[in-house]
Amino acid sequence: MKDNKKGIILSIAIFSLIIIIGILLFIRHSSSVDHETESTPSEEAIDKNWQLANDVHTPTLSHAQSTEDKQEMETFSKQYNDQIQSPSVADIAKSYAKDHQSPEDSLDDLMVDLPTIDTNDDHYILVNKLNPLKTEPNVTLTSTANGEQYAADIKSEVDQLVSDAQSAGYSLVFISGHRTIAYQKQNRENGYQSYLAAGYSIEEAEQLTDTYYAPAEASEHSTGLALDLLDSQWMQQGGSLNEDYASHPSAQWLADHAADYGFILRYPKGKEKITGYSFEPWHFRYVGKDVAKYIHRHHLTFEEFLALANYKNKLHNQ
Repeated sequence: MKDNKKGIILSIAIFSLIIIIGILLFIRHSSSVDHETESTPSEEAIDKNWQLANDVHTPTLSHAQSTEDKQEMETFSKQYNDQIQSPSVADIAKSYAKDHQSPEDSLDDLMVDLPTIDTNDDHYILVNKLNPLKTEPNVTLTSTANGEQYAADIKSEVDQLVSDAQSAGYSLVFISGHRTIAYQKQNRENGYQSYLAAGYSIEEAEQLTDTYYAPAEASEHSTGLALDLLDSQWMQQGGSLNEDYASHPSAQWLADHAADYGFILRYPKGKEKITGYSFEPWHFRYVGKDVAKYIHRHHLTFEEFLALANYKNKLHNQ
């Protein structure tokens, strides 16, 4: 009798255990299916996101505060339509796929490690021929030993960059930092006159000036976040601000390591139609470490990064 009771109790225990295991497996499976459903976007969502990627472009007229401002800036920018483009996020993804020989859905690759930023932060101000300034940016400045000025809030990063470059064997010289709009206007005129004096025609001088001298309203030197840097050895050898500097070891060190201090090579080779300027291996712009490392890692321009950042923000607000 006792044996029968023990058998019945054992059978009930085993049966109960089987039921419990079954319930747990069912819950686990249901949770897995729900998670998969949530994490896998529908075709409709994918189409909607891709349409948004076609609609969001690199920023234009971002400093316009009124309809009048916008009209003035549009008139200004039209002069440079043949020099600078405003690609969409979809265009950026396709170009990235082509450059990296990856699938056309490379937008996912660009989004996975894209930093989230507040595009209104002053460190992300975009100044170019499609985003001219209306007024001088309000920036507190500090000075280098040779008198060049730049934004005071990036002093520690600049000091560390110069110090580490020195440790690597390169003595960096600040060629240019902050410039007012008025100063840049005169700087551009001086450049134009120097080309004429060198024997170039008026048309050639204008073209060269547009290529290498930013219009007064479209120079990011006005932000205090841009620095022109050369190595002292390069200058002693007669080198100056030209593309040949890219072959100098100090320029290569800067290109490789600037992102560690929050700087990007602002006008990279092959991206002239997006930045609006020719390759400048001496021109670096502060954007913060996370953003700089992302741009460097993916070989993008600041314009392309801002388009992606705006796209990400719009996705979150849908």
